[in-house]
Amino acid sequence: MSIALVGLSGTAYGALPLTIVTLQHRGVDEVLPALRPLLAPEGQLSGINDKLLIRTTPDNLRVLRDALGAIDTPPARLRIEVRSDRSGSEQRFDAGVGGEIRNGDIAVRLPGQVPRRGARVEIGGVQVGVNESTRSVRRGSTQFVETRDGGTASLFFGSSVPLAFRQVFIQPDGARVVRGTTYRDVGQGVSVRPTVVGQRVRLVLSPEASALANDGQIEVMRLETEVEGRLGEWIAVGGATTTGASTESRGVAIGSTSSADTQTEAAFWVRVTSAGALRD
Repeated sequence: MSIALVGLSGTAYGALPLTIVTLQHRGVDEVLPALRPLLAPEGQLSGINDKLLIRTTPDNLRVLRDALGAIDTPPARLRIEVRSDRSGSEQRFDAGVGGEIRNGDIAVRLPGQVPRRGARVEIGGVQVGVNESTRSVRRGSTQFVETRDGGTASLFFGSSVPLAFRQVFIQPDGARVVRGTTYRDVGQGVSVRPTVVGQRVRLVLSPEASALANDGQIEVMRLETEVEGRLGEWIAVGGATTTGASTESRGVAIGSTSSADTQTEAAFWVRVTSAGALRD
């Protein structure tokens, strides 16, 4: 770390001397957030390219130089682990009356669909059924990757799902329809950029979880956040919750009805540990 001191003559406002510091290993955007909390109230701190521009008192300059000596070091290799939990539940209620009632030559058919499971009663040719069910699903995964301090890493675990599409082009001689298939990645992943300051790490994260719904659409949960914690500890990033309800009825007065309430939750945690010095 090379340091050049430029002395400036005092002004009526008592301007502080300017110190220009050339960084050796880190970028200005990595160093400034760590040094600003240590700057004296009357001081000024900025940067351009690989240079820091510091105006402060001699005592505060020594504090900044000591801190910079611990920050402006070769970037270390970091191991980033991402843990995600995804859970969902569905409560469904089905009821129906179906069958046929005959009286001589007259027949009345009831259009309802009777649930295959649950309680069922048959009276003559008419069936009455009721079913209530609850289904729960839970999925969890832990992924890891190594990157350098200040670098960006991406993690993803899932599969590619084919999705059919149709495009209509209007031309002078008529319409032309183009059909095809595209693939969309569905699963869980995160993009993370870590910055280590002492025994603490600052993380800029963009986790995402997606799943293929029963109707063929893709449900996506995405977060963008910045968190901070100690090296080696699990840091809670956040989560998301979606709820839905659907009801379907068939028949006017006598028929069948079906309703469902769904809820999906996703949560993310991240942990950063040192994986050794970065090799050239």
